[in-house]
Amino acid sequence: MIELFKKSLLVSSVVILTQINLIAQSTTSSIKQNQLYLELGGNGMIYSINYERSLSENFTLRGGFGITPGLIFAEGTFIHIPVTASYLIGGVSSKFETGLGVTYFAGTDIEVFGLPSDDQSLIFLTGIVGYRYISPGGFVFRIAFTPFYNSQAEPNFIPSGGLSFGFMF
Repeated sequence: MIELFKKSLLVSSVVILTQINLIAQSTTSSIKQNQLYLELGGNGMIYSINYERSLSENFTLRGGFGITPGLIFAEGTFIHIPVTASYLIGGVSSKFETGLGVTYFAGTDIEVFGLPSDDQSLIFLTGIVGYRYISPGGFVFRIAFTPFYNSQAEPNFIPSGGLSFGFMF
């Protein structure tokens, strides 16, 4: 009798654990955790194409890339690579976003905001304070205040803002 009870308990446990595992897999696979978007201005300064990964419901990591020929405030051609972490607060579609990161600049004859670089690269600290809208279909819109800071730059603090458009997948 005890052997029959042990076998029944074992079979029941395996069935229950299998069902829990299947439910967990179907729940997590339906959540879109990736974003791809174009940011105008923002942490990439001029523009950047960005990939963002949701590590949890409220925490994201993002990396981007842009290339820009010389403009009024920056001489030479340079690449810019923003890397940020954000914390999101809010509902499913409307979220307040706050974050920190760095933007790396490298290029030929680079001079950004009056700060020449002998080694042809610069790093700015950057922040994010903004709003993010995610439609039920996966369209993403972001608007944010994205200041830059570098202790050697003149000025040290550079206010900036950005608009982003993209999608979740």
